[in-house]
Amino acid sequence: MNELEIKYNLESPQEKNSKILISINNVLEEKLMFKYMVGLNGIWSTLKDFSEATSVEWVPEEDGKYIIMVQARREDSQKSFDYVSRENYIIGKVEEKLINNIGLDKYKFNLGEKVNLFVNTNKLPLMFRYWLKIDDKWEIIKDYSPDNTLSWTVKSEGKGEMLVECKNIDSQNNYDDFQTVEFDVMDLKKVEIQDFNAVNLDLIEGNELTFKVETSHEEGRNILYKFIKINSNGETECIQDYSTKRIVSYVESKSGEYRLLCLVKDMYSNKSFDDRAIINFLVKKYKDICIKSFTTDLNSPQLCETVINLKADVIGGKELLYKYIIEGNYNEDSGYIRTNSYDWKSRKPGDYKIYLWVKDKSSEEKYEACECIEFTVDEKSKEPVKINDVIMDKKHKVLIDEPIKVKINASGGTDLEYGFIIRRENRVLETINYDKNNTITFIPKEEGSYQFEARVKDKYSDRKFDCHYVFNLEVFKFIPGEIEYVLFPLKDYYVVGDKVMLNVITQNTSSILVNYVLRINDHKVEETGYTEDKRYSFVPKCSGLYTVEMYAKNKESDRIFDCKKCISVKIHEALPVTNTKISCDRTKFLCNDSATFTVKSEGGKDVLYEFFIMEKGDWTLVQNYSKKNYYTFIPFSKGKYKILVLAKSQYHKGSYEDYDMIDFFAE
Repeated sequence: MNELEIKYNLESPQEKNSKILISINNVLEEKLMFKYMVGLNGIWSTLKDFSEATSVEWVPEEDGKYIIMVQARREDSQKSFDYVSRENYIIGKVEEKLINNIGLDKYKFNLGEKVNLFVNTNKLPLMFRYWLKIDDKWEIIKDYSPDNTLSWTVKSEGKGEMLVECKNIDSQNNYDDFQTVEFDVMDLKKVEIQDFNAVNLDLIEGNELTFKVETSHEEGRNILYKFIKINSNGETECIQDYSTKRIVSYVESKSGEYRLLCLVKDMYSNKSFDDRAIINFLVKKYKDICIKSFTTDLNSPQLCETVINLKADVIGGKELLYKYIIEGNYNEDSGYIRTNSYDWKSRKPGDYKIYLWVKDKSSEEKYEACECIEFTVDEKSKEPVKINDVIMDKKHKVLIDEPIKVKINASGGTDLEYGFIIRRENRVLETINYDKNNTITFIPKEEGSYQFEARVKDKYSDRKFDCHYVFNLEVFKFIPGEIEYVLFPLKDYYVVGDKVMLNVITQNTSSILVNYVLRINDHKVEETGYTEDKRYSFVPKCSGLYTVEMYAKNKESDRIFDCKKCISVKIHEALPVTNTKISCDRTKFLCNDSATFTVKSEGGKDVLYEFFIMEKGDWTLVQNYSKKNYYTFIPFSKGKYKILVLAKSQYHKGSYEDYDMIDFFAE
């Protein structure tokens, strides 16, 4: 504050209609632009908007205590201003100063701490109003009341400023005197999840599953952990609500695919969570079936009519079944049997593949583990044909009449030949018969979905193909409209009357049209129709969830839209909750005797309360958010206890707005 030095040709106080020249005595850096404003009774007027002028003339037309404010901004700055200064200026009779000073219990705070403020005045009674400024945003904390003290919780980091406006009880002015006080909120070390995994090596249904979270955070802070299980149908179950316990265990009764979401936050964080992590895991009916070895008692090759014993060593499962399949010049299939060995008598010479299939009796799959060994009765070998690589000079989006070149690299066999089939919308457009050429060039003439199939076979093969590869390509008349980003001011707390401005960033901007649809609580209230304007704004007139749907399409497109994105903004209508206090109906606490804790707050609307208790060093959530402002607790053992109450308005989106904590000793 007050980086700029403001000078006047006529010093305060002056009479109205005086010509007062306001100028900047120190230009802090080159290419600065200046804005001049005056305020009277809470109403601000702009004398001159941002320009390079270092002075402006002001002719006041009425008496009063004015605030002169000058803002400076760099030419290329994205901020509202980079420097600012404020001074008082009296026109007419000098009014009596009401506020002597403003005192804080301290001037440096950690996030979540209570700030206690006291206004020292030269007389009483008076009326006081309190404003809070954090990150260049002013919010009213408490409207006019006779209270010259205020207690509130700091919920954002950085430099803060409190403005106290004061007036006489019978005054008709917006305020008769004011004063500001600055304070600092220290940055907390970010709470981050470093590791999140299952402690169990095997996750089996009916057994206890244990998961552990490791975090990095500022030493001495209380960190809360919440675990939510999500099944394959998207159904959720809270395994553990916010607690200081970072190891969670539960028994899963049903096998299947699951996800476990872990949310962590500092106990005094105003966010719903500071970090989160999710792990996917599979709960199995039994341990995975694994074939440790599949062997024969005789080495390959062997003569015909030799009996060869096949032996399987398998782990996992509950009740195993085995199947032995011999493929070659003479095929044989044992069907599923319970024994882990099988005698095979070779009948014809040739190369054989011997497959072992294993599964659990309860499984409906063909097999759960498979192993194959090759065995020769009459040795003969041949290298298989395979496609190693497909090279294409175009990506997945191509325009009409653009040539597409495809090259196939294959190996194996003795003399390879290549064939191609081109389809559009599952209809064959062109077939290129087998020859030595492994490259084709194709020019699409219509838009749509194209499919390319490359076939490779050995010259002496009797099959249609020895291997093939299929890939898809989209062809367009034009590149469809696509919204890359939607930019809008980040603001934690929107209230009725705040202007919300959106900027849409698209590819091929000049060719793209955008249609904006505004919905309030899922009710459509406005639609712009397609326009070239990439900016959209609205001013909310009531609280609720505002959703802006943006439909983009190319000017040449005949579709309803090519791309859709939407953003939602929550609009509030209530002031924050402050001055939360806990009271108790007892002064002495005894084991097995109940004590009732009651909470009162100021501000907010339809205030909700959430209660935590610390017992034996662990915090536990005992009463979720509700309008019930009291909680009855019976200590069953001697020791130190703490009660923490979080408070917020019913419509507040954060975890809390204010809190209070007390501790007591049960005898």
